[in-house]
Amino acid sequence: MSWISEDDIKAIRQQADIVDVMSRYITLEKKGKDYKAICPFHDDHDPSLSISTDKQIFKCFVCGTGGNVFTFVQKIENISFLEAVCKVAELIHYPLHMDTSQFQPKVDQNQPLYDCVQSYIRFLTYELQSENGESVKRYLSQRKINEDIIKRFEIGYAPESSRSVKYLKAKGFNEQILTDTGLIRTHDLDTYAVFDNRLMIPIHDENGNPVGFTARRLNEDKDVAKYINTSETKIYHKGHLIFNYHRAKEFAKKNKRCILVEGAMDVIAFEKADIHESIACLGTACTKEQITLLKRLNVPLVVCYDGDKAGKAATYKFGKLAVDYGLNFSIVKNTTGKDPDEIFNELGKDELYLSVHKTVSFVEFLFDYLPNQYDLDNYEDKKKFTSEMQSFIERTCTDFEKADYYSRIRDLTGFDLSHQSANIPAPKKESRNNAAVVRNIEPLKNGRTLAEHGVLWMILNSKLAADQFKDQIGFFQDPVCEELSLYCYDMYRNMDHIDFDVLMSYIEKEDVRNLLVSLMENPFHVDGYNEDFFNDSLMKIKECTLQAQIDNLNDQIKNVQDPMLKISLASKKQELIIQRNEILHRKEG
Repeated sequence: MSWISEDDIKAIRQQADIVDVMSRYITLEKKGKDYKAICPFHDDHDPSLSISTDKQIFKCFVCGTGGNVFTFVQKIENISFLEAVCKVAELIHYPLHMDTSQFQPKVDQNQPLYDCVQSYIRFLTYELQSENGESVKRYLSQRKINEDIIKRFEIGYAPESSRSVKYLKAKGFNEQILTDTGLIRTHDLDTYAVFDNRLMIPIHDENGNPVGFTARRLNEDKDVAKYINTSETKIYHKGHLIFNYHRAKEFAKKNKRCILVEGAMDVIAFEKADIHESIACLGTACTKEQITLLKRLNVPLVVCYDGDKAGKAATYKFGKLAVDYGLNFSIVKNTTGKDPDEIFNELGKDELYLSVHKTVSFVEFLFDYLPNQYDLDNYEDKKKFTSEMQSFIERTCTDFEKADYYSRIRDLTGFDLSHQSANIPAPKKESRNNAAVVRNIEPLKNGRTLAEHGVLWMILNSKLAADQFKDQIGFFQDPVCEELSLYCYDMYRNMDHIDFDVLMSYIEKEDVRNLLVSLMENPFHVDGYNEDFFNDSLMKIKECTLQAQIDNLNDQIKNVQDPMLKISLASKKQELIIQRNEILHRKEG
């Protein structure tokens, strides 16, 4: 911690409003003086994350995650605590002067793989500029992809396999690394490059690390796949990646929107139109991990999939998932039947620019899409259509929108839903989500655990309580309580009070930090050190300790055969019962 002073950490925490910082990542909803939000750290659909403006902490009451402004940024950005401090300082324009002489950056075990992919990217861009790449450059020119875009996206050309293999081995990358990156394969002792005679567009993860490629064929041979992507590797997980995310996220925040398209060429089409906030899931159905990345942008999403039948089906699938996860999105009303790249090339920049402003709601899209999926001359299909429309109208629309939409359903089907809105039950969540919630609910605390939490709250408020607990009991049965107490004792060696900001910065284990956050919420409603509360909690721990010893003796008495040993154990048990009863009488008195 030496390269950032404790005074700086405290000053940054005091000047940074947790609501302002968190709202850059997730959507917050004001509830009284505090805020609620969909938790980004588990599969959440109802707001379960609470933010206290007074205490400047957050807590999820389903998955248990909690902390302050630093730990939130640390967790959502997947960075170290000190990097999070720097990030928050940057966000609030705090002048942080750091001594980095002792700082050891965290080593990413995948760095050799990233280095290998980046080296290959350099080779591909060189090949594009060589004589071998002339035909590819002509193709790019025909697609109106200029030099600026080529450089920005590091577009390259993969020559015949043997040239790629020769380059990669000449650079000293061993076969294991080349296999782990998905750049080469071996068959019958023959090593060959995966990409051969293709236009190459690198794919990066959310942090900008190069992890793979999407590659287009350079001829119209229909026996050859038009596009191929890197196969699943240690660093390339298709369902976890969004193309251009690392470049587009800052533009998205600046322009307060993000445009979701199907493929890399569609992203590049928007780049040609000087629109830089587009991203793509590379033609795959959107996954939970990708939804999490989209939610992290915390801006409205504009879905601009292809206007053909397949594009509309993909829009429908995405929309259903997005509603489940509470994404704020609208859909481009694409009546051209063309994809964004075709719109740019055939109709021009202005038409593409205007197209993303012609948006409709998901329900409006469904009114156009679903009648083609159901036979509205068939009674059972009309019921299914009405039920599906009703579900999404209730979940996504305002009251004045509902009235109009229900009128349209009546015109289409004859079913009148105008008086049912208030009585419609909330849609059932999928069983996987219910299971996740049940699995993450904190188990009910037993008497001793509750008492240990009470004692810890007193220790956090008073050095006297820490000293008395060490003298009278000495340890916590709960290992998380014990670990938090050790942090407290260590802090009391150098100061006479606990500084919660500094304590939070010391704690590395998430379960210990979550316990501290839970205690900072003061569930006992006891402010500061309270001698009676502390003594009552101590008595409960002693009572539970004695009862555990009594239960242990009962088990021993049942299992021994020696009558003299039974008598001895019974005598010890009686002594413990007397001690326990004395405690009970003192508590009652």
